[in-house]
Amino acid sequence: MSQQELHDLIIYQDRYFEILTEFFLSVTGCLPRDFSPLDSFPESIQRMAVTLRENSSRTESAMVAFSTLETELKKLYSEEGGKAFSAAKKLDACKLNLGGSSRFLETQLNATRKSLLYSDTVLIPDPVMPWLEKKRDEEKFSHVIPLQMAFFILHLCDLKGDEFDLPPFFVFPSFEKSLEEYDQQTQENSIQLITDVFSHYVDPGIAHPQDILEFAAKYPDLYYEKIEGARLFVSPGSEPGEPLKVELENYKSEMRQWRSEDWCNKLFSKGDASVVTNAIFERVMPNYHLLENADELRSHPFLCVNAQAHYYQLIASMKNASVGEVVSFDPSTSAILQSLTSKRLDYLANIKDAQLVALRKTDENVEFRRELRDLVNSLPNTNLEDLGYVAAEICSHIERAISKHEKQISSLNDKYQAKHKYTALIAGGTLAVTMFPVLAPFLGALLPLGGAAATGKYISDKLDEKAEIGQFSHSMMGVISRAKGK
Repeated sequence: MSQQELHDLIIYQDRYFEILTEFFLSVTGCLPRDFSPLDSFPESIQRMAVTLRENSSRTESAMVAFSTLETELKKLYSEEGGKAFSAAKKLDACKLNLGGSSRFLETQLNATRKSLLYSDTVLIPDPVMPWLEKKRDEEKFSHVIPLQMAFFILHLCDLKGDEFDLPPFFVFPSFEKSLEEYDQQTQENSIQLITDVFSHYVDPGIAHPQDILEFAAKYPDLYYEKIEGARLFVSPGSEPGEPLKVELENYKSEMRQWRSEDWCNKLFSKGDASVVTNAIFERVMPNYHLLENADELRSHPFLCVNAQAHYYQLIASMKNASVGEVVSFDPSTSAILQSLTSKRLDYLANIKDAQLVALRKTDENVEFRRELRDLVNSLPNTNLEDLGYVAAEICSHIERAISKHEKQISSLNDKYQAKHKYTALIAGGTLAVTMFPVLAPFLGALLPLGGAAATGKYISDKLDEKAEIGQFSHSMMGVISRAKGK
């Protein structure tokens, strides 16, 4: 990658964040961190809505901001998007490609931050543009969602890292909805992927999309049985493995909350088979884009939501040559990512941005990645396909490393406490050693020779202690240990 290409990429991302910041300020009147805590965005939006209703001029200004956002992002895409995407392709690094959904929420934000401990660069498909590049009449909250996406993605501002050789993350222009609507190859390939999924998991006779509903109408019980058996239907917010009836009711409830009444009435009137089929379509499509982006950008797919990862694994395990050419599924990397985003390591989200930046500057992430890969390579080959087993081993390894680090810190403290006690004895016990640094400037020549020497030794030992313990504390395990302590 040339310096010019890296420059293009950084300039593009800086401008992207400028546009989103201006938009968020125009709508809310403040920056994201001042607008709301991460877990309280819906409540903050409701309070803002009350304010807007009472102030017509602010409402008008907010609507203008949405129009400006669309204009500015489309201009950035058309003028710089192609160069930025091409530059991202040429990043020679350990790249992760975040996917599985067109949304970027708290889960994705925390997963991105945690994965920076391992990767060189996390590639994030722009979560704002999909809500602007085509009409989303089916969505109830078509204005709230772009603001929500901007809110969460802007929390990465302090990690952009213009001073790094490689950007820790890059929000790339994905063109997803435009491609779905206008690109024939995208339409044909995505339909083929959906057909392949149903052919593999439901019936091999399914060769075209229309065959799916025909099979469902002809063999309804078998259709539902196959889907439930393959765990092919997972509704939003659910975990794989729930009974199909439960998933169906949950899906309908979710759609009534988020989609328009007209959209819901049209879909639900077609019968449950159509509802289930549509829900699976909606799950497979983001994976199509993920696979395409991962392939084009030479990066490893990264999914941080269990249900989304489940669909990716269903596709990855299909015995289908056309899919096999696209899917790049490395069990060891997938297991490492799964462990870093597991609840067992939730405390990694406590690591501060400044600490992440410091770790990246000293290439601690490179050493940590090597360490985790060595661990995975040492495991029995027969177990590598079991992502749950590998992830558990990685979590245990990190917890053992934290324990070892804490013991090292404890040993250092003991070592220096012993030194300080010895220094106190040298001083003859006439002056508490902890007071030396405070009193020394005032006592000066009044200190006996032994006391002065002891003071100097104490200060020297204290500086050594601070340096040695500081080195441990700012290491990868030191930072992780403190995050866990919180």
